[in-house]
Amino acid sequence: MPAGLALDLSALPGPADDAAALRALDAIRARRDREVAFVDLCDDRRPARACMDFARALDPRIDTVVVLGVGGSCLPARALHGALAPAFDALAPRSPGMPRRVLFVDSIDPATLRDLLERIDLDRTLWNVISKSGNTVETCAQLCVVADRLGGRVPSHVVCTTDPSAGAVRAFAAARGCTSFAIPPGIGGRFTALTPVGLLPAALAGLDVAGILDGAGRLRGRADHPATQLAAHLHHQHVVHGRSIVVLTTYVDALYDACELWRQLVAEALGKPGAGPTPIAGRGIPEQHSQLQLYADGPDDKVYVMLTAPRTGELRIPAIEGAGALGYLAGRGLGELCEIERDATTQALIARGRPVGTIALPSVSAEAVGELVMLLQLSSVIAGPLYGVEPFGEPGVEDGKRRAAAALGAPHA
Repeated sequence: MPAGLALDLSALPGPADDAAALRALDAIRARRDREVAFVDLCDDRRPARACMDFARALDPRIDTVVVLGVGGSCLPARALHGALAPAFDALAPRSPGMPRRVLFVDSIDPATLRDLLERIDLDRTLWNVISKSGNTVETCAQLCVVADRLGGRVPSHVVCTTDPSAGAVRAFAAARGCTSFAIPPGIGGRFTALTPVGLLPAALAGLDVAGILDGAGRLRGRADHPATQLAAHLHHQHVVHGRSIVVLTTYVDALYDACELWRQLVAEALGKPGAGPTPIAGRGIPEQHSQLQLYADGPDDKVYVMLTAPRTGELRIPAIEGAGALGYLAGRGLGELCEIERDATTQALIARGRPVGTIALPSVSAEAVGELVMLLQLSSVIAGPLYGVEPFGEPGVEDGKRRAAAALGAPHA
């Protein structure tokens, strides 16, 4: 079995032991309610096979997939795709038999959707409409606009991922004859990466769906409990040292969307009345030229975690005419430069007494990304009992949804 992800928390002190976090993990495993079922999604391969079968059977003339969703109906799929699909994949020309490009639209800014509709070939595009409740107002609005443009092409160009029996999206799929996939009831949107929410876009993009599930199962079964270690150390830094802001930064661009997913996981699991840290997702190189000064010399109220992975396909910096003082870069690799800057930033923070931990993936592979997703999900839930909060549900979000629905006169307000 290949090596799994590794934690280095030696520069991020935690409690003397993580007994409380282990008890929280045991309590999660003992729960039988549907909200905890995300832990075992990797065991049932039937939804994954259905997603892959659909992708294989899809009209080969369709070369583009647009995911319409928001929050937990977009971020999990985007995290998988961002990590495993080639960078700038949407720019590559397509021909029959190639993996399809996947675009994500989580905005109702009219300029965004209007410009997309003006530039995209509707005959060659599949729209994957994702809404856990089936009533998400932003997604329903997107669906109405797109369905109107498609007209009679809706059944062959729209696939819905939603509640198995309820909601407006489910009713639309039934009325218009669209293929649909079910999101298991009770599982929160932010925990849906291993359901058709994440797996259908992954299958359509030709990603290794089985490998993602294998990696998630591997993390879940580990005896060293990295999720409990991470939760315990971050909680200790908050409640003992007053560091209430957690920054998850990566110098591997492919992993940035996973940082965005982690931000949602932490915010919605732990941001309950009077509790919870503030999560920040960061990209290493741009962050060095914007936030690092604050991190290094500003208030000591933050914890830093570096998300790393080895790179493949190094791009060497050539010696060029007229480079002059830039000659010291000749022969270096861009990946090497990224690692040098990450190490230098880490050491600069540690020298100032800032706590810095590392999550190291063995590769940017389907198995490693599956592990990472399970780590981020589990650690956010394990931290709930440590903070004395219920990590499932997001009442603050629901209150805003109810108010918006009431203002619109929606029947489910």
